[in-house]
Amino acid sequence: MAMATAIMVMPTQIKNMTIKSLKERTISGLIWNAIERFMVQGGQFVIRIMIARMITPAEYGLVGMVAVFLVLSDVIINGGFSQALIQKKNRTDLDYSTVFFINFSLGLIIYCLLYYFAPEIAHFYKDDRLIDVIRLISLSIVIKSLSVVQIAKLSIELNFRLKTLVNFWAVLVSGILALCLAYRGYGVLALVYQAISYSAFVTLLMFIVSKWRPKFEFSFSRTKELFNFGSKVFLAGLMGVLSDNSYSILIGRIFTSKEVGFYSQGRNLPDLLSVNLFNVLQGVLFPVMAAAQDDRERLMSIYKKSLDMTAFIVLPCMVGLVVIAEPFVKVFLTDKWLPSVYIIQWLALSRMIIPLGAINANLLNAIGRSDLYLKIDLIKFPLTIAGLFISAPFGLEYMVMSNFAVSVCYFFINAYYPGKLFGYGAFKQLKDMFTVIISTILMYLSVNYIQVDNGMLDIFIKIFLGGVVYTISCTLLKVNALREVFNFARNKITGGAS
Repeated sequence: MAMATAIMVMPTQIKNMTIKSLKERTISGLIWNAIERFMVQGGQFVIRIMIARMITPAEYGLVGMVAVFLVLSDVIINGGFSQALIQKKNRTDLDYSTVFFINFSLGLIIYCLLYYFAPEIAHFYKDDRLIDVIRLISLSIVIKSLSVVQIAKLSIELNFRLKTLVNFWAVLVSGILALCLAYRGYGVLALVYQAISYSAFVTLLMFIVSKWRPKFEFSFSRTKELFNFGSKVFLAGLMGVLSDNSYSILIGRIFTSKEVGFYSQGRNLPDLLSVNLFNVLQGVLFPVMAAAQDDRERLMSIYKKSLDMTAFIVLPCMVGLVVIAEPFVKVFLTDKWLPSVYIIQWLALSRMIIPLGAINANLLNAIGRSDLYLKIDLIKFPLTIAGLFISAPFGLEYMVMSNFAVSVCYFFINAYYPGKLFGYGAFKQLKDMFTVIISTILMYLSVNYIQVDNGMLDIFIKIFLGGVVYTISCTLLKVNALREVFNFARNKITGGAS
C-alpha cells in the first residue's frame, strides 16, 4: 500500500520526459527498485531469521504485537503530507519546511500517546512486558519523522539509487548491532534496538547526503493546500494498514505472545516475496500506465500486460513457497518454529492474490479516480473484520485460512470498477490468466510429493524441478508473459533494446 501511494504521485514528472528518457528511467527504476526490494529488505529478512534462531517465539511475538502501531505511525507521518509534497508542482523551501515541522510534530505526538497509553496497550494484550517494549521502540517514530522530507526529495528527483544505498547501509549496521545483542542474550531488546538504530542511521545518512536543511518557517495556508490532496491518500493508506494488520491485533488479544511470534514469523517470507515482487513491477509499470491515461488503447495494453506479468511471476513463486515451507523452516529457523509452517502456506496463498487485486485498484489512481480507490478500501475493511470474528473461535489456523478467503473476495471487489469502466472485469481477467494458472498447478503437482531427508537438497530439488516444469508448461500453453520475457532477453543480448 505504501509503495502504491508513493508511486501514484509521480506521473507529473514522467509526462515531461521524452520517450527515450522515459525508457531509460523505466529500466533504471526497475533495476534500482529490484535492488532495494531484494537486497535491502532481503537483508532485513535474513537478519530476522538469524535473530529468530537465537530468541524464543514468545520474545519475537512481543515485537509482533506492537508492530501495528509502528506501521500506523508510518502511515500518519509518511502518508498524507509527504505524498502531497511529491505531487505538488511548484514546491518551495516553505513547503519543505512546513512538511518537516508537521511530520516532526506528528512524530512527537504519536510518541507521547504511545508512551502514556503503553500500560493500557499491555493490559489489552495481557502482557506487562509490552510496556517497556512500546516505550523504547516508539523512539524510532520520532527519529524517523526527521527524515521524511529528505526521502520525499529523493522521490521527487527519481533518485532511487541514493535511496537504496542509504537503506542498505542502515540495514547492515542496525542488523549487525541486533545480531550482537541477540547473541549476548538481550532477547526481544535486540529487535527493539534494531528498529531504533535503523531509523537513526537512515535519518543521519539522509542529512549527510541531502543538501536540503529545514528553515524555521511555517505556513498554515500551505498546510491546508497540502492537506486537500494528502487527506485522501492518508485515509486510503490508513484503511489498508488497519485491514492488513487487524489479524495481528486480534491474534495478540486472543492468543499468547508465542503464537503471535509464530504468526509474525510466518508472514515474513510471504510478504517478502509477494509484496516486493509486486512493487518491483509496479514501481515502474504504474507510472507508465498513469502517463498513458489519455490514450485508452495504450492504457489498457499496459494494464493487461501488468496483470499478465504479475500473475506469471507471483503465482508460481507463492505456490512454490507453499511446497518448500516445511523444509525451509527446519533448515533456517530450526524445529522450534515448525508451528509457523501452516501460517506460511496459507498466507502465501493469500499474498498470491493481493498483488493482482492491487493492480486493479491502481488503475483507478492512474485515471485520477482516487475517490473510487478510497471507496474500495472502505468496502474491504468490514469484510476483513467479519472474516476475523467468524474464524477466531476456531483457532489460529482457521484465522489464517479466513485471510485467504477474504483475499479472494478482495480480488473480485478490486476488479469491479475496471469491469464497469473498461469492460475488463474479474472473470475476463481470470480467463486471460488461465494458462498461467494451469502451468502453476502442474508445477505444484510435479514437486509437492517429493521428499528428501536433506533439507537443503529438498529445497533445491523442488525449486529447480518446479522451475523447469513451469517453464515447459508455459511454453507449451503459449503463455504471453513468457514470450515477453524471452523477447526482452533476446533484444538485450543482441543490443536491440534501448
